[in-house]
Amino acid sequence: MKNQTERSMKTDDEFVFEGQECLSHVNLFVHTSLKVFNACLWYLDSGCSRHMTGDKSLFKTLKEKVGDYVTFGDGSHAQVLGKGTIEIPGLPLLKDVLYIKGLKANLLSITQICDDDFLVQFSKKGCLIINEEGIQVLEGNRTTDNCYGIVPTAPISCRSARVDTLELWHHRFGHANFKQVAKVSKLEAVEGLPKFGKVKKTVCGACQMGKQTKASHHKVNVIATSRCLELLHVDLMGPTRTESLGGKRYIMVVVDDYSRYTGVDFLREKSEACERLEILCKKLQNEKGIPIAKVRSDHGREFENARFESFCEKNGIKREFSAPKTPQQNGVVERKNRVIQEMARVMLLNKQIPQSFWGEAVNTSCHIGNRIFFRVGTKKTAYEIWNGKKPKVKYFRVFGSKCYILNDRENLGKFDARSDEGIFLGYSTTSRAYRVFNKRTKTVMESINVKIDDALPKVEMIDDVEGPSTKEADVEVEALDIEGEEPIPEVESTPINPRMETRSMSRTSSPLTPPEVHPPISRSDEVSTSKRPSSRVIKNHPESNIIGSLDDGLRLRKGNVLLANHVTYHCYLAQFEPKRVEEALQDENWVESMHEELNQFVRNDVWELAPRPENVHVIGTKWIFKNKTDEDGEIIRNKSRLVAQGYTQVEGVDFDESFAPVARLESIRILMSIACTLNFKLYQMDVKCAFLNGYLNEEVFVEQPKGFEDPHFPDHVLRLKKALYGLKQAPRAWYDRLTHYLLDRGFKRGYADRTLFVKNDEDYLLVAQVYVDDIVFGATIEDRATEFSEEMKKEFEMSMVGELTFFLGLQVKQQKEGIFVSQEKYARNIVKKFGLDSKKHASTPMSSSTKLNVDSSGVEVSPTLYRSIIGSLLYLTASRPDIAFSVGVCARYQANPKESHLTAAKRIIRYVNGTANYGLWYSKDSNDCLAGYSDADWAGSVDDRKSTSGGCFYLGNNLVSWMSKKQNSVSLSTAEAEYIAAGSCCTQLLWMKKLLHDYGIPQETMCVFCDNTSAINLSKNPVQHSKSKHIEIRYHFIRDLVEERIVCLEFIHTDNQKADIFTKPLDGPRFESLRKTIGVGTIP
Repeated sequence: MKNQTERSMKTDDEFVFEGQECLSHVNLFVHTSLKVFNACLWYLDSGCSRHMTGDKSLFKTLKEKVGDYVTFGDGSHAQVLGKGTIEIPGLPLLKDVLYIKGLKANLLSITQICDDDFLVQFSKKGCLIINEEGIQVLEGNRTTDNCYGIVPTAPISCRSARVDTLELWHHRFGHANFKQVAKVSKLEAVEGLPKFGKVKKTVCGACQMGKQTKASHHKVNVIATSRCLELLHVDLMGPTRTESLGGKRYIMVVVDDYSRYTGVDFLREKSEACERLEILCKKLQNEKGIPIAKVRSDHGREFENARFESFCEKNGIKREFSAPKTPQQNGVVERKNRVIQEMARVMLLNKQIPQSFWGEAVNTSCHIGNRIFFRVGTKKTAYEIWNGKKPKVKYFRVFGSKCYILNDRENLGKFDARSDEGIFLGYSTTSRAYRVFNKRTKTVMESINVKIDDALPKVEMIDDVEGPSTKEADVEVEALDIEGEEPIPEVESTPINPRMETRSMSRTSSPLTPPEVHPPISRSDEVSTSKRPSSRVIKNHPESNIIGSLDDGLRLRKGNVLLANHVTYHCYLAQFEPKRVEEALQDENWVESMHEELNQFVRNDVWELAPRPENVHVIGTKWIFKNKTDEDGEIIRNKSRLVAQGYTQVEGVDFDESFAPVARLESIRILMSIACTLNFKLYQMDVKCAFLNGYLNEEVFVEQPKGFEDPHFPDHVLRLKKALYGLKQAPRAWYDRLTHYLLDRGFKRGYADRTLFVKNDEDYLLVAQVYVDDIVFGATIEDRATEFSEEMKKEFEMSMVGELTFFLGLQVKQQKEGIFVSQEKYARNIVKKFGLDSKKHASTPMSSSTKLNVDSSGVEVSPTLYRSIIGSLLYLTASRPDIAFSVGVCARYQANPKESHLTAAKRIIRYVNGTANYGLWYSKDSNDCLAGYSDADWAGSVDDRKSTSGGCFYLGNNLVSWMSKKQNSVSLSTAEAEYIAAGSCCTQLLWMKKLLHDYGIPQETMCVFCDNTSAINLSKNPVQHSKSKHIEIRYHFIRDLVEERIVCLEFIHTDNQKADIFTKPLDGPRFESLRKTIGVGTIP
C-alpha cells in the first residue's frame, strides 16, 4: 500500500508526527503528507485505513492501548496509544478513532466512512459526504496544499438542514409542539434525535388549523399510583362521520395512570368495546406479569354492564366511575383523546390526506406520543417507563410523505420499474417495517424496503408569529400505547381503488389522471391560496336536479379544481361506501351509480306510479351502496342498489313462495372436470339487475326511492310489475323467469341439481350452471356457446360476458393442459387480516400429536375472533381439501373457544401463509368414471369418543368432492366406524351419479375403496351377529347398493388410502405425499 499515492513523505520536515520509531510490526497505513496543517481541520485521506488524531482532548471516550503502529508513506512509523470515539458538532459520531503519539493533523479515513454506508464525492472545489438516503450531511473544501478538509465549526450545508432542523422533527413527531420536541432532545430521552439550539417562536399552519382552541385554565397533574397497571383509564371516542379504511367508527383509548403509556383499539360498534377491553386486560396482565388493580371509565353502557362487572370480579379488578356529566374526573384519558385527535387531524391536514385514513393517523399519533411525552415530575418518556429502555426515533418520518416501495412481490421484467410510488402512513406494530399506501395497487401494505422523501417545503412554516394555538399545544401531556394496529381490511391488504371505468351521461367529462402528491405550484392563471382541499362539502348533484323525470340528464356543478387534481381524493371517493342516501347525494360517482340503477327500472318496466291505496301494506325502500371488486380485490364498479324492506312482508299476504335453488360448489367443480374431459372452454356472464326481470304473482306496493320522489305526486307509491331486490319472493321470481326462458329454448333442467341446464344434441353439448345472477356456461362446439351468449344478451342486460376467471371467490385459470382452481388472493387476505403474515410458516395444518378437547380449564379467548377465523377458513376449503380436516376439528369448539383452540386455528393460517398459491389442478388427461375413497378414525374425538368419517370422490383423475365429518353416534369397533363412513360416501356417489346422468354421462358400477376388510364383509354379508346387530338401520342401505351392483367396495392398503388426509392429523412426509396425491399444489 506504500505506493497508493504520489503524496508520500520525502523529508523529516514534512512529517506531521513526532518521535517515530523504527518498528518491525506494521498493521495500519497512512499516506497523507502535509506541509501546512490546521489543528482544527479534519483531512480526508483515501490512503488512511483508520480515523486518527494526536489531540487527546478531542476524545469523548478513549481506551488506552499500546502495541499497534501506523506506517506512513515513506515507510516511517508512529505508535498507537489508544482508540475511542469523538463527537464534534457538525460531524457524524466518529468511532474507532486512533490516538497517535505526536500526530498533529486530524485524519478522516475514506475507507472507514464508506464502511459506515456513506458516499464520498470529490470535485475540483471540494467534497461532499452523503448518507444512504441520499442526503448530504457534510461538505468540505479543497485546501491550499491540494488536500480536502472539513472544519467542524463551519456551517452545515442547506441540504443537510432537512435532517437536523427542529421544524422537520416537529413534523416527524406528528406535529407535537416545538418545546416538547426540544425538551426530548435536551434530556436525551430518546435515541436518534439530534441536538437543537434555542427554540424560535414559530407557528405551524397545519397546527393552527387542527389544534386551535380557547384559552385553557391552569391544570395540575398529580400521579397517585406507584406502579404500572395499578390504574387504567378507559374511554371511547366516536362515532366518526367517516369510516376508517377497516370500516371502523369508534376508538377505544386506554391510558396507564403510572406510566401514561397509551393504547388505542378500533371498533365497528360500541357493543364490541366490552369484549375488546377484556381481551386487552388479559393481554396486559400476561405481558407485564402483574395484575390490574383498578379500571376507571365514565358511565357509558359499553363499560358499565353485567358482563364486564363479572369479568372484573373474577379477576379481582376494582371498578371506578367518574361522576355523571363530569368528564374532568376522567381527565387523564379525556385529555389524551384530545391530544390523539389533534395530532391525527393535523397530520391529515398537513399532507392533504383523505379523512378515511384517520385510523392510520390515530395509530401513528399514539405511536409517536408514547415516545416523546414525559410523565409528570420525571425526565422519562411513557415508553421508557413502560418498557424499561429509551425509545429510538431515528426511523421516524413525516406522516403523509411521498415514498418509494420496492416491488419485491411480483415477477418483474428486466426493464420494469423496480419501485412503486406511495404515501407513508406510519409504523408497523408487529414487525420492523413502515406502513405505506401503494398508489399503483391501491393497497395499504407493510414493507421495510421503503425510501421516504420527507423534505419540508419552504412555505410550511411561518416564523416569528405567536398565536393561542401554540400556547395551548405546549401543555405538557403524558401519554399508553398498546398500539393495537387497525386491521388491514379485507384482510392484506386494504383495497382503496379509484374508479376503473367512466360512464357516459348527458354531460361530457374526461377521466382524471392521478398526479403525484406534492404541494401545488402557484401559477398566474390558477388560484392556489391553499394546498389543502377545501373543507367545504361540494354537493355536485343538488336535490333540485335529482327530483324529476328519470329520463332527464344530470346537471352537475363543477367541483373544486385543486380537490379534483389530488390523487388521494380519488382514492377516497372510490373506497368510500355511503351508509345513508344523504351522503351518496353529495358525491358525483354515487349519484351516477344511483341514476344507472333507476334507469334499469325504467328499461325493465318494473313499476308504475299509483295513488297510495287504503288499507294496503306499502313496503318501504332503501338504498344500498357497495364497491364491487374483481379477483385481485381491485374496485371495478361503484354499485348502488335500491331494495325493498322485505322484512316487513307478511307470508301469505305479500308473498307465497320464496325459495330459489343455488348451485353447489361440487356442481361447479364437476362442471370444470367435465370441461377438461370433453375439452371445451368455460365462460361466465352476469345478468345486470337480474331480480328486476322476475314477474310477480302478487300485487305489491312500495314507497318512492328517497331523494328521487316525484315532485308532482310526492305521496304516490309505486305498484310493482316485476320483482325488486329485497322482496322475499324476488329470488324465486327471477329463477322462474330464467328457467322458463331456458326451457323454451330446448334446455333440460337437471334432476339432481335444479340450477343445471343442459342442451344435449347429437353434435354438441351446451351446459349452463346458474348461481342467482351469475351464469357459467360452455359448449363442446365454440359457436354454440357464442350463440347462447348472444341470445341471452338480447333477452337480458348483461354487465359482463367473458372467459371464466373468477366465480364465487374461486380464481380459475384455464390452460391447454387443464384448469387450475385456487383462492390465492382470499388466502393471503386471511393471513393479513389476522396479522400472521410475518409469522413462521407451518409445514402442516395440524401437528400429528395434537388432540384437541374442550379444555375446560384453559384460558378463554374472544369467541368473535375465533369464529371469524373458522368462518374464513371454512370458505377456503372450497379449493383447499388439504385443510378440511383441521378446520373441521377446530370448528367443533366455536361455542366456548380456549387458547389451545386458537393456537391450533392460527397454525392452520400459518400453513396457509406458506401455501397460499396452492389449489386444485384438473387435468384434461382424464376420464369420466366415478370413484370414491372412504376412511374413518375410530374414537378420534377425545371429548365424546366419536369417530371421524372421511371421503374423497374423483371424476376420472380429478378430485371434485370431499368430506370430513364427525359421526353422529359412538362406534364400538373400527369395522363399525369404517362401515358407517362407507355408507356416507355412497350417498354422495349416488347424487353425483344422478348429476352426471343429467350431462348425458352414465355410470356403471362405482367403486368405493376401503382399507378395512371387516367393513367390506359387512356390506356383502347381510347376517346378524353380536358385532353388527346394534347398528342403526339407516346405515345398512349400503348392502342394497352392493347387492344391486350400483356400488362395489374394494380393499385398498392403508398406505394408498387417499381419504386418510380427511380423518386425522398426519406427520410431514405422509401429509405432503397425500396432498400431492389428491391434486393439491401449485399450477403445473
